[in-house]
Amino acid sequence: MEKAINIMSDLFGVTPRILIVLKNFSDGATITELQDKSRVSSTALYNALRKLLEYQIIVEVREPYFPKRRLIKLTEKGKNIAEYLAKIEEALSS
Repeated sequence: MEKAINIMSDLFGVTPRILIVLKNFSDGATITELQDKSRVSSTALYNALRKLLEYQIIVEVREPYFPKRRLIKLTEKGKNIAEYLAKIEEALSS
């Protein structure tokens, strides 16, 4: 499976990796969690998140209580895209 994710990253950049990681966080993920699980540089992560926000594939939610964490969540569009990416990942793994 990791090999398939690496192939997808080579073909499409880090965005598929980030979306697949986010798919596994139903309640959203912090920037730190995303960086740890996706294993991409902070610069690449922030650039990808900026584009994903621009295209409304993710949303950023700030928690109202202390500590105020930023959670990144998939939108419905993002969930659909992540499902397709998971199928591509599965096909590349076989």
